[in-house]
Amino acid sequence: MKNIYRRPFVRAVLFFIIFSINIFPSPLVTNITGKVIDGETHNGVPFAIVKIINMSLSTQTDAEGNFKFYEITPGDYQMEISQVGYQTNSLNFELKDDAQKSLIIHLYPLPIQVSTVIITGQHTTSKFEDLHEFTSVLKGKDLQRDLGFTLAATLKNETGLSIRSMGPAPARPIIRGLGGDRVLISEDGFITNDLSATSPDHAVSIEPFTVDRIEVLRGPKILLQNSTTIGGIVNIIREEIPLKKVSRVEGNAGMFLETANRGYLGALTTRVPLDPFTFRFEASRRKAANLRTPNKILNNSDLITSNFSLGGSFINDFGVAGVSFRNFESDYGVPGGFVGAHPNGVDIKMTKRAINAKILFNFNSDVLQNLETEFSRTFYHHTEYERKEIIGAEFSMVNYSGRINLNNKQLWIFNEGTLGLSFDTRDFNVGGYVFTPPTKSFSFSSYFYQNFEWDFLSAEFGGRYTHAEFNPRRVRSGAREEFLVKRHFNTFSFSFSLLFDLPSNFFTGTNISRSSRIPTIEELYSEGPHLAAYSYEIGNPKLKDESGTGLEVFVYYKVPSLFFMVTAFRNDLNYYIIPRNNGRINFQTLLPIFETVGVNATVQGVESQMELTLNKNYSVSWSLSYTEGTMNETNSPLPSIPPLKSLFEVKYSSGDFSFGLGSEMTANQNKVDQFEEPTAGYIIFNTFSQYLFTTGNLLHSVSFTIDNILNNEYRNHLSRVKSILPEAERNFRFTYRVYF
Repeated sequence: MKNIYRRPFVRAVLFFIIFSINIFPSPLVTNITGKVIDGETHNGVPFAIVKIINMSLSTQTDAEGNFKFYEITPGDYQMEISQVGYQTNSLNFELKDDAQKSLIIHLYPLPIQVSTVIITGQHTTSKFEDLHEFTSVLKGKDLQRDLGFTLAATLKNETGLSIRSMGPAPARPIIRGLGGDRVLISEDGFITNDLSATSPDHAVSIEPFTVDRIEVLRGPKILLQNSTTIGGIVNIIREEIPLKKVSRVEGNAGMFLETANRGYLGALTTRVPLDPFTFRFEASRRKAANLRTPNKILNNSDLITSNFSLGGSFINDFGVAGVSFRNFESDYGVPGGFVGAHPNGVDIKMTKRAINAKILFNFNSDVLQNLETEFSRTFYHHTEYERKEIIGAEFSMVNYSGRINLNNKQLWIFNEGTLGLSFDTRDFNVGGYVFTPPTKSFSFSSYFYQNFEWDFLSAEFGGRYTHAEFNPRRVRSGAREEFLVKRHFNTFSFSFSLLFDLPSNFFTGTNISRSSRIPTIEELYSEGPHLAAYSYEIGNPKLKDESGTGLEVFVYYKVPSLFFMVTAFRNDLNYYIIPRNNGRINFQTLLPIFETVGVNATVQGVESQMELTLNKNYSVSWSLSYTEGTMNETNSPLPSIPPLKSLFEVKYSSGDFSFGLGSEMTANQNKVDQFEEPTAGYIIFNTFSQYLFTTGNLLHSVSFTIDNILNNEYRNHLSRVKSILPEAERNFRFTYRVYF
C-alpha cells in the first residue's frame, strides 16, 4: 500500500490545516468555578441551580455548594442562581482572558427578601458593614417571629430601642432616649413623610408585615439622609421600586393573628417579570379591637389599616428607572380617661399617598459606581374627632423631596463613598381648634460620605450642610405677631468613625460627631390645644438650631460561637429642644400646657449585647440598654427617658425548627422631670416557636409566640396612658407565610 501522505493533494490539505491552526488560533477558553453560600449561616447551599443565561448552560452545586463550568470563551455573561427556599439571584460578570474565574455568591433565605450582596473575586464588605449587619439589622427568621402590631412593637427587642406610645396604634421607636425627628424613618431610602415625629398621638404610616428587612443606622452614614448624628435612622427595606430582574413570578402571602387585641391581618406581595420590566404589587389589611390588659380593656385603642402599593422598573445594563405609588389609610383610636385627656378618647382618620421615582445609572468605570436620582411627592392628611363628626384638629401636608447621589468605588485611599445634594419642600396646614399658622418650608442640603480600610484600621466619615427657611402665614386676625416670624437656618454636621482590628478576634472603635438639628414647624409655631395629644402646645419662634457633640466608644469580640459587645456613649448638647410640661393648665380647654424650650443637656449611657452558641442546637443571647438624660443648668432629669432594660433568651434549633424562652426586665424609673410620673420596674417572660417546611416549590413559615406568659401587670414608662392602665395582657401571636 502506497503511503497516502506522499500524494500532493493530501500534503496540500495537511499543510493548509497546520497553517490555519497557527494563523487562526482557536478562541481562548477558561473555566468558571464558584461556591453558593447561605447569606445567613455562611454554609454552602447544596443542589442549587446555576445557569449562564446567554449560553443556555446550567449546572448544579454539589453537597458543599461548589459548581464549575468548563471551556467558556471570554465575554460578558449573565448568571442566575436559584434554590427552593431562597430568593433567586442574578449577576453580570465579564471574562477578560484565559485565567480561571472564581465566584463566591450569597443566596439569602426567602424570609429575608433582601438585595443580595454578591462577592466576586475578593470580599468587598467593610468591617463597619459587617458589624452593622450583626448588631443593627432585623431580618430573616428573627424579623418573621418579632413581627408586631406596629413598627415600634416589631423593634422593641432591639438593643437601645424603646417604644413611645399613646395607645397601641400611634407607637414610634425611640433610640437611646431620643425621639421625634432625631429618629428618621425611611423606606428604601425615601423619607416617610408623615407626622409621627411631631406628636405622640400621630401614627407611623408603615405596615410592618410587608417589610423585608429593617436596619437601624448610626454613625457617619446617617448624614446621607439626616443631619442629627445623635439619633439614628430606621430604614425599612422592601424594594418597592424593583432594582433587579426576576426570572419568574415570585412573592409571598401571609396572615397574622394576635389575641390581646383580637387583631388579624392578611397580606400579599408579588414580583412579576415582563422583560425588560419588573413589577411589584403589595396589598394588606389589618384590623384590631381594643387592647386587653390584665386589669381591663383599654377603650378606644382599636385600629383599621389598609395598604396598597404598585411599583415598576425598567432594568437594563445601564441601570434602573422606576416609579411606585403607595396608598396608606388608617383609622385608629387614642385612649382617654387620664388627666388632661378627652373623657372618651379621640378618633383619628389618616391618609397618606406617596409617589416615588428612582433612576440609577451605572458607570462602566473603575472609579465611579453609579449616579442615583430620587424624587418623591407625598400627600398626608389626618383628622382628629372629639366625637362623631366633631373635628377637634386637622392636619394636612404636601411634601416634595428629591436627591441626587454620585457613588464612587475605589478613589485614592477610599473604598467607596457618596457625594450628594437634596431638597425638601413642605406646605403644612392645620385646622380645627389648633391655631398653629399654616407654614411653608424649604430646605437644601449637600453631603458626603467616604470609607477606607488599611491593614488593621478601618475608617469612615461624613458631613452635611443644610439651609432651611420657614414662612408662616396669617389666616386669622387674632394670630399673635410673634408666631408669624420668618426663620432661616444654616447648619453643619460631621461624624468620624474608627475601627481597629486587634489580635485574638478583638475589635475596638470610636465615633466622634458634631450634630445639628433644625427645629420643626410645630416646635417653632405651635399655638393652641392639641386634643388627641392631651396638651396645650406653645411653640417658640425664637428657637436656635439644636446642636452638640457626641462621643461613642465600643469594644467587641467575635468568633463563630460568640459575639460580645459593649458600647458607651455621651452626647453634650448646648441647645436641646424639648416640649416641657410647665405645670400650668389652660383653663379654657383644661389641658396641661407644654412649652417648647431649649436647654443645655447631656444624654449618656451604655449598651451591651452577647450571642453565645453552646452547641449545634442551643444558643443564648442577652442585651442591656441604659440611658440617662440630664438638664445641666438645674441638674434635673430630662423628660421621657427610658429606664434600664435587659433581655435574655435561650434558643433551641434543630434543622428547620426553633424554639426559645426569653425574659424582658426593666428597672424602676425614678429619674423624672418635675411633672412626670415615675414608673415601677417589671419582669415578663415570653416564648416562641418557629417551623419552616417546603411543599413542591413553595416555602412555608409558621411562627407562634406568647408574650407576657404569666399575665403580669407592667407599664411602659414612655406611654402616655400608663397612669390608667398597664400594657397588654398575655398575648398569643400567630404568623404564617408562604413564599412562591
